[in-house]
Formats: sequence, structure tokens, C-alpha cells
Amino acid sequence: MENKVGIFKILMLIALITTLLNACSGNNNPNEQTTEPGPEANTNKETSTSTSTSTTQPDTKPVTIRVGVINDPSETANVQAVADILKKDFPHITVKIEPYIGDMKQKALLQAASGDLPDVTWMGDGYVREFADAGILEPLNDYIKQYGVDTSDIYPAMLAYGTVGDTVYMLPRDALHMVMMVNTTLLKQEGLSLPPNDWDWATFLEYTKKLTKRDASGKTTQWGVNIAPIGPTIWGPCAQGRGVNYLNKETGKVQFSDPKVVQGLTDCWSLVKEGVSVDPFGEYPEDPFYAGKVAFLVSAKWAAEGVNNAAIAKGFEWDVATFPKLPGKRAVGSGTSGYSVYAKSKHKEAAAAFVTAFVKKEGQEAFMKVGNGVPILMSMKDSLDWQNNPVPGKNVSAYTAFPEDDVLKEHELLFSAKKANAISSGVLAAYQKYMEGTMSLDDSLKELDESINAME
Repeated sequence: MENKVGIFKILMLIALITTLLNACSGNNNPNEQTTEPGPEANTNKETSTSTSTSTTQPDTKPVTIRVGVINDPSETANVQAVADILKKDFPHITVKIEPYIGDMKQKALLQAASGDLPDVTWMGDGYVREFADAGILEPLNDYIKQYGVDTSDIYPAMLAYGTVGDTVYMLPRDALHMVMMVNTTLLKQEGLSLPPNDWDWATFLEYTKKLTKRDASGKTTQWGVNIAPIGPTIWGPCAQGRGVNYLNKETGKVQFSDPKVVQGLTDCWSLVKEGVSVDPFGEYPEDPFYAGKVAFLVSAKWAAEGVNNAAIAKGFEWDVATFPKLPGKRAVGSGTSGYSVYAKSKHKEAAAAFVTAFVKKEGQEAFMKVGNGVPILMSMKDSLDWQNNPVPGKNVSAYTAFPEDDVLKEHELLFSAKKANAISSGVLAAYQKYMEGTMSLDDSLKELDESINAME
């Protein structure tokens, strides 16, 4: 039975990162556990600025906090692992795990409207602004100070995803930095080696040209890459790849019709149009990369376990490479997910204790042992807890290379949800017109600029 290319798994997981961030594997064990505050409440580590001049001592009365998670066994395992660590310092806190059944975002919004949102909720990076603007999320700045979180050790881009203005509303749990999953068997067949971390776009194009195969009719039978440039985690870096941002921060206007932005999008979109990259809207018997018919897959660490399983099943070898430097600058797609505290929770201190536990060393170590992500703490870059998952011996340095070049989905951070969604859908419409040839890319992007910049 035919199904759509697995591209949306990547984009949802990234921009949802909804399922982007189903990056982790684990077991289904939604048991309640207990935990409580200890010495870290008064540590003197460097922390982010607090929004008040003093903090209160944690209440140690027995309390149960509800934690809302994506409805997946691995997500339950992730939370349980950190809850087990939390109980060593906070034995008075019981963690009750509540999976969201159905659409997580809609379910959470409905629960918030009725005043019944869990004390702690999983939060995708693309939801933070909308939930914060609606008054659903509790500012975390004071709790970050109270519980001794060293924000200087968190990758800046990941922390930025949970921040609106100067207020932190979500603490990230892992670093999603886009890479290339590589079918090294296909590379070896063409006499090619795994590219170095500092490879560039010209070298990438040379590789994909050699690795793309066509039949006598010109139909692609083996693709050089599956880049899927239809979501902001991919088109965002491409749009900036010639050195100009699609968003003018000084004017607050979008500028997709700038010639360099147009060329940057063309750099990536043309790969699909020319048959070098898998068509994200095409239909195939099975995902082409997992079937062993694609050399490079643009994805993130969360996909490693699935890639490893496919490699075993299909008999190919695999590794990891960085996303290549684009023609004008290095720009790497990024994302994250994390946890937030409900603004109307009756147990904010206990909820904040859990949320901050996720970004401390012990919590991260516990998470990495059951999950399949990259730590958000820069100091854990070389930890084997995550590097050897799912198997050792891979070029894991690709997952943390060039973090200073992480490109944020800035329109989701700066604009209302309505405007941000209009931008994303507008870029997708421009892509479709480009592929169909119904309108020039210049004209469709000018139309997009005019439409977005006229919005409040």
C-alpha cells in the first residue's frame, strides 16, 4: 500500500517539532513517583536575570503535580526518568504523568480554557509565543534563579525558543540541530567518503550529482538527497543562505522578495525540481531513504534509531554528516521542545522544580539514557550517554558542530501565531507555484511580502 514520503515526519517533529520531538525512545511506564528541594535552591551558579529581587523558600508539604506529555510511550519514559532523579532532592513531590490524547496543542488549549491544564506541560518551540500571549504560561525567570539553573551552559538558540522578550516561558530539554543522515554504502559505490564537518554547498552538489541515478526515461531511481524544503526548519536556513535574512528585524517586515533570499530558496528548491531530491509530495511504496535509495537525509538526532533499524533491515551502512555550508554563509536549521509551568497552577514551585530538573546535569543524564536526543547543556557535548545511542562509532560531532550558526524560526518567535502561520503557509504556496511553473518565484514572493506586511 502506497503512502506519502516520510518527509512530514521530519517537519512535524521539528516544527511541531510535534513529532520532531518524538525524538526519544523509551518504555511505557506512566507510574507516579515522588521527589523534593535540596541544596540547589540556594546555589550561586551564574543564572539568567530574575524578574524580582528576592525568592521564596520552597514549600515542602506533600504535593502531586500533573505533567502533560505527548501520547507516546517514549515520552512517558522521558518524564519518568527525570521524575526519578527529582525525587532524590524533592521527596515530597509526586509526579502524575498524563498523556494528551489526540492533537496535543488543541487539547492543551481546551484544558487551559477550562482551567484544567496540567501543572507542567510539554511545549513545542512553535507553540511558546501563542501560549505565552494567551497568558497560559508562567514566567520562569525567578524559578531559574531559585533552583540554581546555569543558563550560560544552555545552547543560546535552544534557550531563545522558550523566551519571549526577556521572559523565559519554556525550558528546552534537548538540542535539535539539523544534520545529514548518510547512506555510506551508496557513497562507497561512487568512491566517495563521508564528507568532513566543514564541507560546503559546492562539494555537496558534486556529491548529489554523482549519487543521483535516472532510468532511460529520465525518472529518478536513486536520489542524492531528501532535503524537504517545505517547512521553516529547512527553508529558513536556505532563505538566509546567500547572506540576507527573510525577516528585517529593524523594520519588522518580511523581505522574501529580496534577490538574495529568492536565490537562497532556489538553491534548495531546485534540488527537488531537478529530481536530485525526493519530492516531498510524491508517493512511494516506502520512504526512499529508509529503503536505501537516498544518499543524504536532512534530519536530526531523533531519527538515528529509525535509520539504524532501517540500515539493519535493508543491509546498508550509515553515518552522520553536518548540514553543508550554504553558498553565502553557514546556516543550520534548529528546534527544540521542553516543559512549561501552567500560569494558574496551584503548585507552581513544585512544577518549576520539575521543569528546572530537566535542564540540570543529572536530569539531562537520565533523559539521555532513555531518550534519543542531544543534551541542551554545552558541557555535556562529549558525554557518551547520548553519543553511543543508538550505536557507537558514528560521527556524533556533527550533532553539535557550529551551534553559533543555528537559525531560529524567527517569525514564530516575533509574530503572533496567526501571522507566523500565514508566513509558513505563504512560503509553501510559493514553493508549489515554483514547482508547477504557474507563477515566477520573484512574483510569488513579492505577493507574499505584500500580504504579510499588510497584516497587523
